[in-house]
Amino acid sequence: MKKYIIIGIAILVIVALVITVTAGGTSTTETKHYQNGEISFNYPASWQQVQTQGAQIAAFKDPETGMNITVSRQVIPAGYNASKDFVPDVVKESESNLKLTSSNKIDLNGTSGYDNTYTVQKNGSTTQQRELWVNTNGALYSVILSYPDEGFKVESLLNGFKGSASSTAFNTIKNSLKINSTKLTDTYAFGTVTIPRLGVTWNIRTDTLNVMGAVYHYSAPGDTLSKSFYPGQLGSMGLLGHHTRYSAPFNHIENMQVGDKVYINDYLTQKKYTYQVVSNNDIRYDYTTNVITFPAGKKELVLGTCWPPGYTSAERYVHCNLTAVDPL
Repeated sequence: MKKYIIIGIAILVIVALVITVTAGGTSTTETKHYQNGEISFNYPASWQQVQTQGAQIAAFKDPETGMNITVSRQVIPAGYNASKDFVPDVVKESESNLKLTSSNKIDLNGTSGYDNTYTVQKNGSTTQQRELWVNTNGALYSVILSYPDEGFKVESLLNGFKGSASSTAFNTIKNSLKINSTKLTDTYAFGTVTIPRLGVTWNIRTDTLNVMGAVYHYSAPGDTLSKSFYPGQLGSMGLLGHHTRYSAPFNHIENMQVGDKVYINDYLTQKKYTYQVVSNNDIRYDYTTNVITFPAGKKELVLGTCWPPGYTSAERYVHCNLTAVDPL
């Protein structure tokens, strides 16, 4: 009998814990305040700020749960149209390792935004990702929380799919987020391209081909070339790079082989796109009349450069197909 009484008491304690957490027992989380230029928000005091990269405003890690948090801003290039729900078109394709589980329009102090949740499956493991997106000041702002399923097993049993720690942390930022009106300076770079075969990583710019350390996106406004799509959009994307001048970003491009990988880190969608070379023998001496095109619906990346090296007699194109979409 005594044994059953002890078991009963233990059950009551667990029930009380469930009620406490469910009723908002984590709502008293101690917070800190962050401000960087026009953006400010509160965040749990237990988070540790870590080094940022790319278009990130700030990055944090929660040592208690294993959550990784990034807060980013990316100025929108002229002519770029973000999807209304901030879900990239190719995320809905079979190559994507992100599976959208919910997408909700929200109001943030009079500015509309979206709260998107993904399940990320790769290499036999599953993680969760929750994203807050806002389009204002001519820029895309995002707050992204990612965390492994294993870190929330107990909380998932008590509080449902998302777990109280992630939900509380997300709501702490969402409810305190303020983005003041301001004029931002365009850096003209929205991502990077990495080519392991050549051992290089270059910025992707929208303003000019003639700059050090970067390649040029074909759909920049005002160019006379064929227009191409941006990363995440369902259409062919083109990148143009010098072969011998301005850092020679596409030097030795002829050495790329079928099967080689090319990676695009895109700050507009905060996603990583993996492509695989399918051909490297598209050489056009009649490139002014036989113009390269970038059709809609084609999940392709095209790398273009002058040919032969040091001359402009022809253009050489490397064609790559999309093979994976992952969190950045």
